[in-house]
Amino acid sequence: MPVSTNRANNGDPPSDQNFEDIDIAEEELIDAYVRDELPVDERRLLEKGLRSSPQLVERLHFARLLADASDRAAELPPSPQPWWRLFRLSWEQRPVFNLAFAASVLIIFIGGAGLLAGWIKLRRESQQLTEQQAAIEQQRLELKKSAAEQLSATDQIRVRLREEQQRREADQQLIAELRQAQNQKPTALSATIATFFLLPISRGSEKEKELRPPAGKSRIRLQLAVDSIDYRGFLVEVRNSQDKKIFQQKVRSPRSGKLVTVTVSTQVLHRGAYSLQLSGISSSGTPELVSNYSFRIVPPRSKRKPLSFTLFRF
Repeated sequence: MPVSTNRANNGDPPSDQNFEDIDIAEEELIDAYVRDELPVDERRLLEKGLRSSPQLVERLHFARLLADASDRAAELPPSPQPWWRLFRLSWEQRPVFNLAFAASVLIIFIGGAGLLAGWIKLRRESQQLTEQQAAIEQQRLELKKSAAEQLSATDQIRVRLREEQQRREADQQLIAELRQAQNQKPTALSATIATFFLLPISRGSEKEKELRPPAGKSRIRLQLAVDSIDYRGFLVEVRNSQDKKIFQQKVRSPRSGKLVTVTVSTQVLHRGAYSLQLSGISSSGTPELVSNYSFRIVPPRSKRKPLSFTLFRF
């Protein structure tokens, strides 16, 4: 080994450059050993040095691994070039095509941006349309609810009007019956009876109806208007202005018509104000208040005497 001989013959201490030369020489020697390129005598000398130098053994092992990796890499097919290098070569070789391709890419980019903007606008308009439809649906529901409420109120008013009309018709029929009863031809018995009809106070009649019995009548017949005659009978109570009961009588329930008739002597009903309470007698015998009436007995109108004139002669 020439390197080892030079190191032994040189008495001076080795410098850094000498160490680097030695390392390079050892690497070349080990590389040649691994590739089986050393002569036989140098190969023996290197194997002898390997027995006494663990460092050389490690370097030899590393050189073998490196050689094996290099051989495997040489056996593999050549790796294809990266796509960006192929694109670069194609770009450099065909400038006209490249310009057209760039223009196409620019057009596609601009068109895509326009499509994206249009899609965003369409989506916003769709959201606004959805909100408007929801608002319209809400208004429709509110209008439907309001219409239902108005219809219900109208039905209630219609029912009240119908009831009021029926009540008025019943009152008119009652008045007609009373007038018909008064207009009947008087009999011998009725010649001494004065007949009057009274409406309940709750019906809006006057508080005190004036009754003017004609002269010569001994009894007063009161015909009392009622809403219902579905009772076994009726109880009539008359009180004077001092709230003292002066008359009480039970009468039968009329067979037809809504008139309860009671006859009172004129000796009981003098001039003055009176109140009459009418109670219905139920099936259990308990009286139930039906109506209240109020009237006043006033004297008959006096007949005026004709004026007489006396003529004097002078």
